[in-house]
This record gives sequence, C-alpha cells and structure tokens, in this order.
Amino acid sequence: MLKYITYLIIGASLTACSLFLNQSATISYEVVNRQTQDTTGLFFLRAYQDTIRLEFNEIIAHTSEPLVLSRPCSNLMNWCADAVFISQTRNVRLSEPVICLLNTGGLRASFGAGNLTLADFYKLMPFDNRVVWVHLPVSKLKDISNYLLQSDGEPISNCVFKAQQLQIPNLLPSHQYIWVLTSDFLANGGDQMTFFLNEEKTETNLLLRDIFIAEAKQQKVLLLDSKSRYIK
Repeated sequence: MLKYITYLIIGASLTACSLFLNQSATISYEVVNRQTQDTTGLFFLRAYQDTIRLEFNEIIAHTSEPLVLSRPCSNLMNWCADAVFISQTRNVRLSEPVICLLNTGGLRASFGAGNLTLADFYKLMPFDNRVVWVHLPVSKLKDISNYLLQSDGEPISNCVFKAQQLQIPNLLPSHQYIWVLTSDFLANGGDQMTFFLNEEKTETNLLLRDIFIAEAKQQKVLLLDSKSRYIK
C-alpha cells in the first residue's frame, strides 16, 4: 500500500491522483466492510460460545462422595467400568461371559462431591474412544492377569483380580471364549494390551464418554462401589 502511495506521489499527475483517490475509496470501503464482517463474526462466535457454555454447565448428575482416580482400584474406576458393562449388556443375553476392561490412563479427572456437569465428563474422558467387543479365548485370561499384575490395576467390571488371577463369576469349564468390552484404542493393542490383537472384534459407534454421560443421567445420583476389585 505504501509503495503504491509513494508511486502516485512521484508520478505527480492528475490522472494518477484521480486513480489513487478512486482506489483509496475502494480500499476504505473494503476495510470498513471487513471490519463490519469481523464484528458480525465476533457476535456470532460469542453467541455460539455462550450456548456451549450453557450446555457444558448443565448439571446431569450428583454424587454424595468424591470419585477418585487411583490405582489399583477406586470408586471412579469401578463406576466407569460398570457404566460400560451395564449399558452394553442391559438388553443383551449371551451364552458366554462378558467383562469390561478399560485403562486407567484413559481416565483424566476425578470428581468432587456434589453436582456433576457435562463439562466434568468431558474432563474425565476427553478422547473420542469407542466401545469395542472383543471375542477373546479363555486361554488369554492369563495374559490379562499378567498385565494387571504389572500395571498395578485397571478399571474392570463383572470380574475381580485376586491371587494374581482374573476371576469371572459365571465362567464355566465349558466356555472357550469370553467377550471383553473395551475401547478401540486398547482393542488395537494400545497401552501394550497386545492380547487383543488378531482376535474377533465387533465395533460400535458408541463413544465411551457418551456412555458415561447417558448412565450418569439415568442414575441421577451415581451408584458407587468402593469395594476393591484388585486383591493381590
């Protein structure tokens, strides 16, 4: 712009000055128009942000005590694993046992006592991990047990880790397979859970976070289980 203005001054012609004035008027209009559009955009973004803020501040559940994320086992780890297990098996009847195995590292926040908002659950599960059913041979339960022993505890449901073994209440000698509910990240070998690799998988389009939110809304007051599921 400065180069162009300098060029016009050096030219010192009425024609050049006229051209300069016309273009300046055009540029001024464009600047004002752009500023108007920017202001309109800011108003739009502010309205959008206000809507998001209201949604994220919505109270969706209540807890009478804090939910703490802590190995080897905690009420928060139990609640998350139970939420997935309950939601996925509520209307399903299978001839083979079903358990849930998540990873502690995938949960990123604890809950204080009191009201819980939508934002709290996004802090708990910021990732877009989806639920996967893995059809796992019973022979690989030993691999899971070894993993739990080394990791010092992960969120589990419908099973307990006791005496260095994963114990499943309804597992019979006739069972050759179990179903494991987990995340797509873990089902693909994430966090070194390689025992899931090369096994039959049924993927869902359900986000873990959405399941947590839906279960919290249904419970209203979170159903807590502080009993340890990890007993060496």
